[in-house]
Amino acid sequence: MSSVVFARKASGLTREASLWDAVLFAIADFGGAVGIWYYHLAYYTFPGVIHVFTILLGGVLLILGPAIAFGILAAAMPRSGGIYVYNTRTLHPAIGMTFSFLKACGSVAWLSVLTPWIANPGLRIFAGCVGLSPDAVAWASEPWGIYLVATICVVIGYVILIAGMRTYFRVQMALMLWNLIAVAICGIVFSMYSHDAFVSAWNTIATKCGAPTWSEVFNLVPPEYSNPQPSVISSLGAILPLTWVVLYIATVTFIGGEVKNPRRNLFLSFIISAVLYLALTLWVTIGLERIVGYDGAHVLSYIDNEGPDWYTMPFSPMYLNIASLLVGIGSPLSYFLGLSFLLGNFMWVFTCTIAFSRALFAWGMDQLGPTWFTDVNPKVSQPLKLLLLMFILSQIGIIGYAVTGKPLVSFGVEIMDIVAYLFVTMIGAIVFPYRKSIKHIWETSPHKNWKILGVPVAVISGIIGIIYGIINLWAAYYSEGLEAFRVVFSASVLGAIIAGVAWYYIWKWYRAKQGIDVTLAFKELAPE
Repeated sequence: MSSVVFARKASGLTREASLWDAVLFAIADFGGAVGIWYYHLAYYTFPGVIHVFTILLGGVLLILGPAIAFGILAAAMPRSGGIYVYNTRTLHPAIGMTFSFLKACGSVAWLSVLTPWIANPGLRIFAGCVGLSPDAVAWASEPWGIYLVATICVVIGYVILIAGMRTYFRVQMALMLWNLIAVAICGIVFSMYSHDAFVSAWNTIATKCGAPTWSEVFNLVPPEYSNPQPSVISSLGAILPLTWVVLYIATVTFIGGEVKNPRRNLFLSFIISAVLYLALTLWVTIGLERIVGYDGAHVLSYIDNEGPDWYTMPFSPMYLNIASLLVGIGSPLSYFLGLSFLLGNFMWVFTCTIAFSRALFAWGMDQLGPTWFTDVNPKVSQPLKLLLLMFILSQIGIIGYAVTGKPLVSFGVEIMDIVAYLFVTMIGAIVFPYRKSIKHIWETSPHKNWKILGVPVAVISGIIGIIYGIINLWAAYYSEGLEAFRVVFSASVLGAIIAGVAWYYIWKWYRAKQGIDVTLAFKELAPE
């Protein structure tokens, strides 16, 4: 009866993605230009952060740990489905299923949080760049406006996805190049202009709208922001908001079965995307501090996150708006920068949906879900039924966020991913070379001979990844600015884990009734 398990059909997915498609897919899940704004939350949650320390240390840990570990796992098991494929083989099917379920819940949660950001703060940031009155986009901060904008963007994204992955990768290339160019423009602007030019531009607008001048602002914020003291502890904690962005090199694992020359390109995509984005983030961040000052960057982040009543400037105090202020609000460059934030947010429609659909598709290939999980439309090589499922779930989530939206609390979703990626999957990388049941998979790995002092590099990178994960969990509980979401993410992780365990054992029982032993499937890789 076990032969039923191995009579699995070919996946129906096709290898459309080049190395650069894979690299840009990862950067798309960083949010493009949005990711740097996301990282700058470090000024607010960890005042005193020294960004050179944070980005260099965090970057080294990321690349030597998760990036290499993901690369080794993906090259040995080049299938779509993300960490589910790896953990069900290297650890145990129940563990792999549980934490893939956790990640699938995270994909739904992220889509429900990030697409509303296109409306708010996205349209507000765009308006500030181009010189529109905040009142012109105030409707986008209302629940109905958030829902409307988010839903329209999801529908547009799904139309592109339904056209097939080849079409998607063309759209991705255009939108991500736009984002990368926008980030580079900010780096150049911050290198060309002076602090005095910024103060002059700020004060000119402040005078017109009756807002505090730049010097007056410092008297209106708490001293830990107006006069921050550089701190190694804060800099270590700030690795958490950095991880919120760059950890998503792991998103490439979800399209492992759709990347050309996977044993080479998957490994390289993790390294290249991490190095490129870390370099851009460091460049822009150092440039921003050069323009507004170290204390000024803290002040802007405080204003951005607290939204004090006295702040009446017609733009958000974030780096794209500051760059627009310098080049001229309403100039062609300011339109380009403002649109980059909207387009960067829009990319999350694709990455969240693809991650979700490929995870469930992989479950179906291993008999841990209904048969329609593996239905792929042959014309576009897409699991259209899973896209529809994600659309329905996202609608529920978007409505919930629009009504109750609390951006900082929503960051608790990140802890789901940290647990799944930096603990469970890293343990899988550590034991991979030693699991007898999948020795034949390890023997086909192009990295099986990579060793340092006789220890497989997979083991070393997994250990570094766990250390990286410990730092992130410590930081989540250390920061006073993150206390709002601790209960939320703790409860969310526990609930998703319980549901994931139940999902595995229910489907295992159901398949056993049909005479199928699903555990036999995890000694092999699913067909391509």
